[in-house]
This record gives sequence, structure tokens and C-alpha cells, in this order.
Amino acid sequence: MKKILSGMLFRLVRGYEIWALLALFFLISGYFTFVEIATLDYVAVKTGYTNTFYIDMEDSVITKENAEQYCYKNSGISAYDLYRYRIEKLPQETFDKIHKDMNSEPVYEVRTIFRLVFRSYLVASVLMVIFIPIFFGRLFSDGTIKNLVSGGYSKRLIYLSSLLLTFAIDLVLNVASLVIIAVLCLILQWLPPIYLPVLLPAFLLSVLLSFTITSVSIGSLFAGGKKTVAFILGFVMVAARFFSSSFFASGLLLSGQLMSYHDLSEETKELIKESGPNNLEVKLDLSQFIEKFYINGERVIYVFADESTYPKAVVNTLLVLVYGDPYLIDTTFVYVGYDAYSMARDGLMAINFAANAFWILFFNGVALFIFNKRELHC
Repeated sequence: MKKILSGMLFRLVRGYEIWALLALFFLISGYFTFVEIATLDYVAVKTGYTNTFYIDMEDSVITKENAEQYCYKNSGISAYDLYRYRIEKLPQETFDKIHKDMNSEPVYEVRTIFRLVFRSYLVASVLMVIFIPIFFGRLFSDGTIKNLVSGGYSKRLIYLSSLLLTFAIDLVLNVASLVIIAVLCLILQWLPPIYLPVLLPAFLLSVLLSFTITSVSIGSLFAGGKKTVAFILGFVMVAARFFSSSFFASGLLLSGQLMSYHDLSEETKELIKESGPNNLEVKLDLSQFIEKFYINGERVIYVFADESTYPKAVVNTLLVLVYGDPYLIDTTFVYVGYDAYSMARDGLMAINFAANAFWILFFNGVALFIFNKRELHC
């Protein structure tokens, strides 16, 4: 494997493909990261991107003079408390500062940094599904793969070497994305709330998701030997983010248990009103994919009913579609609206790790089996 990798690395460094990939990555990823950070209320005002931001259509505004009041930086609030705001009970003074004095503005900073770290995979994957058919496809078209097989190297070793190189590039691009984020944070003078128990799993999941996508691309190339097929299937896998199984299945699951405020009992309404928002804690119930709410440790039926209106078999089928989706965390964060802290704490990220690991093994196992069986014609 060492000799195969050395040869591939030599061609990689000497070729134009990797340098074009890196140039495009830094350009595109840098642009989207800049837009994401620069449009944060606090950053936009401080950098002159806009003059003022109105808060909740009220008289309160964020200006250059008072912007510091509404941001995490120098607020004295820990990142840990900010991440679990409206999920776990905070010291009342801390809750009031976030909720009232800062009008919950730092919550958008949490969502922004999580989105930036987790979505490191997106630009990298789009460019990789273009890069793979071009670079690795040339190894087929110029006879390199056939010569390696003729030279006594097993197809399994050749495939695994290519896969390892692909993973290494995925990792480099995801790390480069973090560097871009860090540099732009310095330039735009934004200190994001960093809480590693959430952001570290998010980054690792981004790397794994990148590898899931590129596994489809490189696997289809080696299995079929066609650049066009690898290109198309790679882009289908990227596009699947926008029509993923968890997007449709989670919508059906939640609709089967969603309640309106008018469905609540009078006792529950009164209890929630008396306790206040800081005492309403949230936990994810993975057996139903819903949020459950608690006041002083006691369950209250709020937002979601206790049982689904769907038959158990339907619920179980929908749960398989939700938890088997490699894009689960992205879909859940964007469309369902569950918080990053809850997803990390309650095991949703761990499930998504397992789902991506399964699909990586499945895609590559099938591709390797077909590659071993087929004849090399060039």
C-alpha cells in the first residue's frame, strides 16, 4: 500500500487538479463563511455592514454604540450556559441577562458557529465529487490501474489506497475550513462561543459525512470505471441533502404528535405560566424523535402529545428513515429546529455517527466487491 500511495501522492502534487481544488475551496468557502459571519447582527453593525438592527419590531435597536451589550464577547456568560439556554435550567441571573438584557441575541452566535463548523463538509464535498472523477479517472484512462494489477498489486489494495487518499483530502479540506473560520473571526473581530462537547462532535461528523459522500463517488468510479457515472452519482449524493429521507420522515413523525397551545390542559397552561421559561427544560426522546418538556423534574405534556396518531408500524418505519439518513443532523438543525446542545447531549449525533459509518462500509463494500469481479479494459 505504501508504494501505491507514494505514486498517487506524487501524481497528486505534480498534477493541476489538487491545486485547482484548493484554490476553488478557499475562494468559495471563504466567501460563504464571510457572508455567514458578516451578517450576524452584532458583527454587521460593528463592521459597518449595516447601521442598525431592529429587535423584534420594537423600539430597541443595535447600534455601534450599544452593540457590545448584545454579543457573547465580554458578556461574562460562559459558553456552556449559552449553549444550554432554554434547554436546561440556568442560574436565574444568567437567564435574565440573556433573555431580557441581551434579547436572546447571543443564541444566533451559537447557531452560526455550529452551522459553520458542522457544514465544513458542504463546499468540500461538492468540489470533491468533481475532483474524484478527474484525478482518479485518469488513473483508469491512462492504464495506471491496469498496470498496477499486472504488477501484482491486488485490486483490494489499490482501492483501499485510493480510499485512504480520498479520506486524507476530505480531512485536509475540513481542517482548512476551520482555519478559514478562525481567520475571518479575527478579521471581523467576532469571538464566537466555543463549547467543545458540541462543536468537536459536530466537526468530526462533518468529516465523516464528507467521507460518506466521496465514498459514493470513488466507489462508483472503481465499480463501473466511468467518470460520468461517478460524477452524476456524487452530485446526486450531495443533492440528497435537500430532499433527504429524514426531512420527509421527521415532518410526518412530528405532525403525528404536534399539539397547539389550545390543546393543553388549563393546569398545564397555569403551571408553565407560573414557572417561567427558565424552569422549562427540554430533552429529546429518541424513541419517538420528539422533544419532551419538564418542570422541576416532572414531565409536562407540551408541544408534543404523549402518543402518535400513527400506528406503531408506521412510526417505526419513519424512525428508520430518520435515523438511517446520513444528513440527519443537518436536516434536524435546519428544518426541525432542535438545538445543537440537545443533539449532542441526548445522543442524536452519536446515532448520526453510526449511520454514516454504516453507509461508508456499505458503499465501499459493494464497490470493492464489484471492482474485484470486473475486467479492466484499459
